[in-house]
Amino acid sequence: MARRSGPAPRVYDTYSRSTVPLPVRVGPDGQEMTVYVCGVTPYDTGHLGHAFTFLAFDVLVRFAESRGVKVTYVQNVTDVDDPLFERARRDGGDWRDLAQRQEAKFVAEMGQLGWRVPDRVPRVSEEIPGIIESCRELAAAGYAYQARGSLYFDAARFPSFGDLSRRSRRSMLQKLKADNLLGAVGPGGRRDALDFALWRPSAPGEPAWETPFGAGRPGWHIECSTMAIRYLGPQIDVHGGGRDLIFSHHESERAQSEAMTGMPFVRAWMHTGMVRYQGHKMSKSLGNLVLVPDVLERVSPAAVRILLATHRYRTDWTFRWPALEAAGRLADRARMVIAKGSERPAGAAFVNAFDAALADDLDTPRAVRVLRRAVSAGDASAVRMMLSVLAGEASLDRLG
Repeated sequence: MARRSGPAPRVYDTYSRSTVPLPVRVGPDGQEMTVYVCGVTPYDTGHLGHAFTFLAFDVLVRFAESRGVKVTYVQNVTDVDDPLFERARRDGGDWRDLAQRQEAKFVAEMGQLGWRVPDRVPRVSEEIPGIIESCRELAAAGYAYQARGSLYFDAARFPSFGDLSRRSRRSMLQKLKADNLLGAVGPGGRRDALDFALWRPSAPGEPAWETPFGAGRPGWHIECSTMAIRYLGPQIDVHGGGRDLIFSHHESERAQSEAMTGMPFVRAWMHTGMVRYQGHKMSKSLGNLVLVPDVLERVSPAAVRILLATHRYRTDWTFRWPALEAAGRLADRARMVIAKGSERPAGAAFVNAFDAALADDLDTPRAVRVLRRAVSAGDASAVRMMLSVLAGEASLDRLG
């Protein structure tokens, strides 16, 4: 793809609650940007809500790369975590086998949707030595304490705990309780209900690693801090995930990371909205899931990508089958334009309007409207260019 220029991109930063310049650095080879996105816990079927998050960041990365920015993109796999072990116990299987099967399924489905494969996809199970070292560092610096076989992060030692989520202490405790993460406090144990486990004992059947803190396994939050810092350095340009991760995961991740490095962990926190279906947020517990194979039975991969792009990345929205069908019709029209069109340069008005839309906090709904106009005008080059950003590989060989 030819490099393009246009308005300086801006994105919404959750931490400052404001729109900020896309945090691009100047490196030895030009503009650079690092991106870390919290990935899947591979224990069950993924759904369109997951795809919305991961493909929103796919568009961000593709847009930055179309501007000539060298992006280093990391998305983890959390294959050491409670939901995975609980599902393996329920089914009477091995947690490793379950994780491998579900990860392979996730990668295959995202591949069908034209996902730009991240540069690194670290698995927690392969990062344990580094996680243990992170725990050592926090303990040595006085940010962690041992209690009843666990190592806890001392939230009181980090005065700005809660600043990312803008939650009061009472609100944080209520959220932990609602998520069944509110641990008991008592003599010899956890000092404060906001303290979270960096390392914890393993239950029977769960993996365990020997450490100075006792045999066990890592807590959820320290896993991402360790992997992000290892592969992208002490400060990440863009850190993303679903809005439901702001507290407690990203709040805790920010605290322990900055305690380790002594510098701001992230330059721009970006969070995606929730996808609703049948009146509720799409979730496995409610069973109101729309699966990627379900939608691909009806429309092309490009149509699915167009549907997702008709919604701004940080807004909640409701999935409706008629909207999917409408996206399918637009994808079909785009395919015909590309098939019949010439290789003339894309119209400057379309290119400029498309770039301006994405530079404005990744306004993909406006970008889709520009795509519609280009399709109506029969501008094959412009249509192909726009789909290469909005739909990735799904727009090229598998449009129909």
